[in-house]
Amino acid sequence: MTTASRFDETRAVNLASRLPTRPVVFAWDLHYSCNYRCPYCFYNEAGWTELAKKNLYYEAVMWEAAWSRVHDLYGRCQLRITAGEPFTYPRFDELLERIARLHDLQVTTNCSQGEAMRRVAERIAPAALELDCTYHPLMSELDAFADNVALLRERGFVANVCFLAYPPQMPRMAEYKRRFAEKGQYMNMAIFWGKFKGEQYPFAYTPEERRAIKETIGVEIGPETVNLEPESYRGKPCGAGQRYGVVQGDGRVFRCGQLGLEHQSIGSLFDPDFRLAEAASPCTVDYCRSKEFQVAWDAADRETLLRENRLR
Repeated sequence: MTTASRFDETRAVNLASRLPTRPVVFAWDLHYSCNYRCPYCFYNEAGWTELAKKNLYYEAVMWEAAWSRVHDLYGRCQLRITAGEPFTYPRFDELLERIARLHDLQVTTNCSQGEAMRRVAERIAPAALELDCTYHPLMSELDAFADNVALLRERGFVANVCFLAYPPQMPRMAEYKRRFAEKGQYMNMAIFWGKFKGEQYPFAYTPEERRAIKETIGVEIGPETVNLEPESYRGKPCGAGQRYGVVQGDGRVFRCGQLGLEHQSIGSLFDPDFRLAEAASPCTVDYCRSKEFQVAWDAADRETLLRENRLR
């Protein structure tokens, strides 16, 4: 079987996205609050208390007005809502119901907030909302997590499972993948970016760990192995800031997840004059840790990287 065939076969195991491709995508850090404290979370470095100062618990109508201006500029976009944990945001179901009238929604969740998830599932149409369900074995039990994924799927939502290859979690990753498979759920692997025991990952993965990750995924090269062998993209033309932006909890917009320092803001969602850039510009960081390439790069480069882990 060719690498491309294995790639396609693996991708087909997940529930395929039903969201249309949109010309503009925003990642939205809704609020910096979470009921988990995972040791690998990159918000730990900035500090949850400090980050919480950015949280704006506005009435849903105020966020709706801001995203309505974006809709007037760019039409229906895709909003990738993260947090913390989005389902702990007050009246999250009302917020999503309003924003779903304007944009397609993808929410990343730890699947711990069962009641809040049920309220959302009752108010939002599956055609406008998909969920990326991240399993954190240090904080939750697999069966309870998988039950909430199943609930979403039973209601007609695309809901897929993601697992982070964090060194202390890796000894059981094959077991977790098997258990999810027994429940009819495919476990996607994500590569760890960060420090563990003073070593910087993914560079610090041993050859044995890299092999174990690929064996668990089931392919040598594909979407899940991107960044296992990182390539530098500094200087590469990128549409981050042009057709992709990151909205922080206070409404300020940044070009990408790695360029989130205060002086790097490209505007505010609440500014009536906010606009994205008109053209792509060179990348100013070494590695695409947040995988902005999936929407900010041109299609040919993106597909080459996903299939072959290299650029043309």
